[in-house]
Amino acid sequence: MAQTTIILSIVAVILIVINGKLNGRQYEGIKLGLNQFIRTIPIILGAFILAGIIEVMIPRDFVQNWLSKEAGLKGIVLGSFGGMLLAMGPYAFFPIVSTLMVSGAGLGTLISIITGWSLLSLSKAPFEIGFFGVEFTIKKTIYSIPLSLIAGFIAYIIELLVFT
Repeated sequence: MAQTTIILSIVAVILIVINGKLNGRQYEGIKLGLNQFIRTIPIILGAFILAGIIEVMIPRDFVQNWLSKEAGLKGIVLGSFGGMLLAMGPYAFFPIVSTLMVSGAGLGTLISIITGWSLLSLSKAPFEIGFFGVEFTIKKTIYSIPLSLIAGFIAYIIELLVFT
């Protein structure tokens, strides 16, 4: 996390300097960024509290039996469809998935949760239907289910072969 913060900070400083030389609107950009930060603080705070509560609520046995590396295909399937049902934005989603990782979820399960959320999330369906139509949304969902499962299975195999 510290490495990411350092890289983002360096890129921000570089862009501020470039913007200052190009059009002098760097302060306007900083102000817009700070306003965005202030608007998202409640969401981020709520997401981290939710993730902490989930971490202490999920029994270790559940993670071990259903989400760990040992759960295998069961965890991958559960992850893909669980990711599809997690109808939330990234500020809430990633802290929750991070909590599952800390609790002992397997790599295949985590990858299937993330791909299920990215490709299948039901919260996106109204937008997809509105922009692309019902037929496209149904086809995209049908084609994406195997992709989520395959991504989880590949990660599971890699975890077994490389990280064991």
